[in-house]
Amino acid sequence: MLTQSRSAVRRLVGTVAVGAAAVGGAVLINPAVASAATAAPDVSYSVAGNDLTLTVHNTNTSITSWCQAFVLNVADAAAVAENPGKLLDPNVVVYPDVSNPSSLWGVGMGGTVTTTAPLPDGTYAVIGGCVDILDGSGFTPTIGTPTVVVVGGPLSGINTGSLTGLFGS
Repeated sequence: MLTQSRSAVRRLVGTVAVGAAAVGGAVLINPAVASAATAAPDVSYSVAGNDLTLTVHNTNTSITSWCQAFVLNVADAAAVAENPGKLLDPNVVVYPDVSNPSSLWGVGMGGTVTTTAPLPDGTYAVIGGCVDILDGSGFTPTIGTPTVVVVGGPLSGINTGSLTGLFGS
């Protein structure tokens, strides 16, 4: 039993390290992600069993800005950091249901919303994104730095915090 637990921890650490390295490289290659006119939202979360509770606060001052928290498999975090438009791909995003456009309008200017996403056991990246429908960028969101969290299983709730710290930004 102890050997299985050690193997699970090694796999988790390896997955997080690969995801962190990929995200960090993409952010370093594409610094424009962080310099868009619309700011990414403040996102916090907590885990209880298989429920991931997300709180999103839209800090933007434009009445046409909307923000949402997204959950994706950690392996997809680098692709999203390189191309935030992938947050609209239902094959990348685990939560919310991007095939239902009304679920993408999480919170408007200055607002805060809390939602709970029931998820299967796994390692996920949580990332906040905002769009301003009148800023000329279309619907490509401005995103924050992803954080990695484990949902379900014996390591549920373990997270690495912001992946930015691993690269000294």
